[in-house]
Amino acid sequence: MAGEIVYADLRHLGDCSPAEKHCAPAFCPWWHRLLFIAGGLGQLILLVLVVVLSVRACAGCKLCPQDWQLHGERCYWLSEELGNWTQGMKNCENQDSQLVVLQDQKEKEHIRTVTGKSPPPVWIGLRSHQKVWKWVDNTPFNPKMLGPSLHEDGEGCGTLRAKNFEVNRCDALHKWVCKKNPFLLCSVTAEDGEKSKTSI
Repeated sequence: MAGEIVYADLRHLGDCSPAEKHCAPAFCPWWHRLLFIAGGLGQLILLVLVVVLSVRACAGCKLCPQDWQLHGERCYWLSEELGNWTQGMKNCENQDSQLVVLQDQKEKEHIRTVTGKSPPPVWIGLRSHQKVWKWVDNTPFNPKMLGPSLHEDGEGCGTLRAKNFEVNRCDALHKWVCKKNPFLLCSVTAEDGEKSKTSI
């Protein structure tokens, strides 16, 4: 067999024409596969974290309308214009809120931050009728929280100046503070498994 010429068909792995059915597969270095798997696992872990954090954050996401301030579980708003007590009450109602009803000393202190330093009096949701003082939402009134005995003051409407309660004629002109529930960004699942309604 001397003189025969042998031809070798040298090709790169993975190089083959479409007509050829059998060709060697292309192989990647082992670390390429390792990086690919690690990247996929990393994205899966990030996705799970985003979902978990979104669910947890959702339970505490409360939002107030523009120009309202969130404090605790409520939103507060100070009017820019002046008006009498009835005008303040109606303006708050038109915004799905009410003149502020003070529940405790902390809330009373917070009104100072809403109204600013050394503010003039602002209307609150307190009014006397036949010398009986009532909040606009009919919650029980505690005269000790606001200071002086109100029985001597007779008829009038309540204002707050800094931390001090004052009785004014209801037709006097003052700013007012409205109070409402915040919006919840999503429904919160209650303990019994039912979804509670979105607060407005």
